[in-house]
Parts: sequence; C-alpha cells; structure tokens
Amino acid sequence: MKLDFIIGLVLKATETVGITESRNVQAAVGEMIAWRNLFWGLSDAMARAPVPWAGTAVLPNPEYGEAYRVLSNVAYPRIKELIESFLASGLIYLNSHAVDFQTPALRPYLARYLRGSDSAAASERVKLMKLLWDAVGTEFGGRHELYERNYAGNSELIRVQTLQSARERGQLDHFKSFAERCMAEHGLDGWTVPDLINPHDVNHWSAACRSKTADA
Repeated sequence: MKLDFIIGLVLKATETVGITESRNVQAAVGEMIAWRNLFWGLSDAMARAPVPWAGTAVLPNPEYGEAYRVLSNVAYPRIKELIESFLASGLIYLNSHAVDFQTPALRPYLARYLRGSDSAAASERVKLMKLLWDAVGTEFGGRHELYERNYAGNSELIRVQTLQSARERGQLDHFKSFAERCMAEHGLDGWTVPDLINPHDVNHWSAACRSKTADA
C-alpha cells in the first residue's frame, strides 16, 4: 500500500508541475508502477502457493518470499532516486511554513511564484510537494529508506540465504540438470536428439528440392 500511496502523490505532482507528457517522466513512473506490481504479485504468490508445514498448517511460499526480501531493498532506493531525478527542485522550491500564506505581505508573491500548472493554487502545490518530500526526502524519509534497505536483514546475508535455501530445496541441482540436458543434445557432429535438425540435413533437403525442381 505504501507504493500505491507514493505513486499517487507522484502522479499528482507531475500534473502540478506540468511534466506529465515528458517521455522520461512517463518511463520513470512506468518503472515505479512495475515495481509496485511486482511486490503485489509476489505477496499474492506467497499466499496462493503455500507449502506444507507442521501438521495441516502451511507456510507462505518461501521462493517468492525470498525474492520479495531481496528485491525490496533494491526497489525503494530506486523509486526514491527516480522521484528526486524528475521532480528535482520542485520538491524543495517551497516556502517554509503554512503561516506564510496567512501573511498579507507574502501571499501575493507565493501565489505568483509557487503556483502550479493549469492554474493550480500555490497553497495546493506546496501542500502536495511537502507531503511527497516528507515521504522521501526529510529526516523521516531518509530513516524510512534505511529501514527499507535493512529490515529484511543484512543485504549480503539475505542473498546468501536465498542461495542456501535453493540448495536445500534441490533447486540448484534442477538448474544444473536443465543446463546439462541442453548440453547433452548436441556434440561435435551436431544435434543428438531426433526433434532437432542438423545443418547438413537442411542443406541436403534443399539440394534435393532444387534437383526435383530442375527435373520438373
């Protein structure tokens, strides 16, 4: 849900600063949505494909859980980087406090220089950008990024544990066996399986076709 919320803020922010139609912005937002879809898909897969545990109990699928665990500390810093890249100074070109809008001497300047695209009021633009900045750029935002990087465990350890778990489940042997089956299907004399055609067979067939065509 957190990514849903942040993406919603980003979509509104791009509209407010008038960059919705920029190709690089569309690509960045598309990538953010892909990360969001990935994690919802992994969480669904964990629940929908559980594995047996003790008695009649089951556990969320560990393969998808490990993928979630590893990729989560890659995704959030990447999303933060994308936001900071295309919204840039829009996140910090803001007044310091809401009381500024209640100061008659400042209000005209704020209304003129902090307004958004399509006649968006300065107060609404500032409100939106400050909320997004709170989520990704403030002390709170920075601490939250650190949390996302580490809450699943040490960055190196969770990757090693994924390898170890795959070994215990027999996945490593499966992966190697898959590669070995492919390697066994061809040798110095070409393919060794009946469903694949060696080049010399193709050339022979082509030559036979040309011969029949010439005879005809």
